[in-house]
Amino acid sequence: MTKVRLLYKNLWRNGTLLTYSSEHPQFPVEFTQDDILILPWQSRHGTGTGNGEFVVAAANKYIDFDEGGAELVATITPGTYTAQTLVAEIKTRMDAAGGTYTVSYDELTGKFTIASGGNFTIRWQSGTHTATNAAGLLGFDKTANDTGAATYTGDYVSIHTSENMVCDFGSALEYDFIGLLNHNLTAGATITIKGADDAAITTNVVSDTITYNGNDVFEFLAAARTKRYCQVLIADPTNPSCYVQIGTIIVGKYFQPLRSFGAYSEGPVDTSEIEFSPSKNMLVIQDQPKLSNWDLQFTGLDAASALQMKALLLECGITKAFALCTDYTTPNGNTYWVHLRETSLPECPQKDYWSWSAPIEEML
Repeated sequence: MTKVRLLYKNLWRNGTLLTYSSEHPQFPVEFTQDDILILPWQSRHGTGTGNGEFVVAAANKYIDFDEGGAELVATITPGTYTAQTLVAEIKTRMDAAGGTYTVSYDELTGKFTIASGGNFTIRWQSGTHTATNAAGLLGFDKTANDTGAATYTGDYVSIHTSENMVCDFGSALEYDFIGLLNHNLTAGATITIKGADDAAITTNVVSDTITYNGNDVFEFLAAARTKRYCQVLIADPTNPSCYVQIGTIIVGKYFQPLRSFGAYSEGPVDTSEIEFSPSKNMLVIQDQPKLSNWDLQFTGLDAASALQMKALLLECGITKAFALCTDYTTPNGNTYWVHLRETSLPECPQKDYWSWSAPIEEML
């Protein structure tokens, strides 16, 4: 039984990006629709940017503290902030509840600092609002109070609450395969794909949590989804890079040919351009990376498989990439981002017995 699957119609690539939480101006969210992995989207980061998006809600809006006496409470106004606007809001609320405070955020270290003119205590562990305080939002350890000092800096990097982007497929379309390529997410990240009938992602929502894998994530969903709107939601607040990135996003539907490819050739190909000097010294004109190439031979295909091969040629040609999974039981170790080096039409030497030669090259 064949274990090969191909995904050539990337709904994310063909869709319209509607909204996103943040982006670095040199690495915009549109880069997730490109096939080029070395051009990634990155969340907002850098000096003065306030890094990613911080969301304050009922579950994380309190800071319980004291100045040597009774408990004081700073209530952060729910809303969406950068780190810079968030520290201004925290200062306003702490000043209103107690003395005068300085609240800051360092984009390079990804840590918040809260300071006063004298010693004070932040009651992360013993305050009235332990279950709903802002410790996690601000990167502080909530299992212990911060006490005995005038300045406290977060225990952990905190670069966002989460990052998200929403794509409109134009109509309700089926998808059952997800790919996140050239990402920098950590093993502690939560990756969620949501489909919905509205752009706000509130109507008839379906949700899939994607299993983490380093560098590239490839996953076949347990159940196909049919939705017009799709949201990619990333939560990786302690990422040591102080930003998150994704090179290319794939959301689409795979097809599985009747049979796998048979005999094939595979290996690195060097496309560097060279010339020789009159003394026969070799001069490298343009040194190119050595890319893996495959020449796959599919034989004994049925008409339905041949139709899908023709659709792949129509959709991608030699200019667009597609995902080739050589063993769908372990996609993360056996999926490649490739493109056709040249086009070759399926052949039918006899009725209902098709063959197709696929010369392909990996994408960078």
